[in-house]
Amino acid sequence: MRPRIIRSVVIGAVLGFSIAGVGLGAVLWMQQFGRHNDIQTLPYAHPLPQGPWPQGPAPQAPSPALFEERADEIVRAWPDPGPFDGGGAELLPLPGMDAVSPEDTALTVHVGHGACDTEFGAWLRETEELVIVGGWNVPDSTVACTEQWLSDPYRIGLESALGDRPVIDAVSGAPLSSSR
Repeated sequence: MRPRIIRSVVIGAVLGFSIAGVGLGAVLWMQQFGRHNDIQTLPYAHPLPQGPWPQGPAPQAPSPALFEERADEIVRAWPDPGPFDGGGAELLPLPGMDAVSPEDTALTVHVGHGACDTEFGAWLRETEELVIVGGWNVPDSTVACTEQWLSDPYRIGLESALGDRPVIDAVSGAPLSSSR
């Protein structure tokens, strides 16, 4: 019976000293490196931003002016408008749309946007011959974000049934492909 008691006491003492050693190591580390916001003394750390945090008006949807100019260009140059070079967040290409039928009075287009964008949507221009669409997003410049690109559906109502009008992506100038 004695060997069990001795072994238990030895194991308890070793564990106790181990835990105390870890605690002492943490205290010493905090004394050396944990002085308030002075963490930049570590060789791999970047300075922490200091307040006040950026504040201001909430980001708003971009102006449709660039889309309107491009839609005018597509209408004038149809059936061969060619691609548009530029646009950024104000005019994005659309990767596709859901399948449609001639009697549909709404479209569901897929809009690409960043994971931290505050808003996204699509512009629309209808003529008797064409339906022109282009995407937009509002990046949030106040946060660090991954460079991930997402595509989400966005529903747009039409003034009249689609009929035989092609749905044209404003950036590429080509008909959007549909899938379902």
